Amino acid sequence: MDRCALEFIARRWWRRTEVWAIAVVLVCGGAVLGYQAAYWYLAENQNSQVQDIRKAYDAAMTERDKRLEELTRQTGTAADKASKAATTAAKAADKADEALNRVSQ
Repeated sequence: MDRCALEFIARRWWRRTEVWAIAVVLVCGGAVLGYQAAYWYLAENQNSQVQDIRKAYDAAMTERDKRLEELTRQTGTAADKASKAATTAAKAADKADEALNRVSQ
């Protein structure tokens, strides 16, 4: 009789242990899956942010290139004007020198 009672109690405790072990496995598995899902979501979010940053960078570089081209064009125009002004000044200096030479003679 004692043996029967002990086996009954042992089976009962073993079932409780099995239930707790299964519960622990399920909770741990859920935690791992939750962690993986959160990690995947964060990686996806970071990827979209990096794409947005790249688009903004490309737009900024395009704008910078436009500005540099405009500055280069304006610099070229200014250089042409300065060259024409230097040529005109040289002609004026030549004419002034010519006029002084005429007055001196």
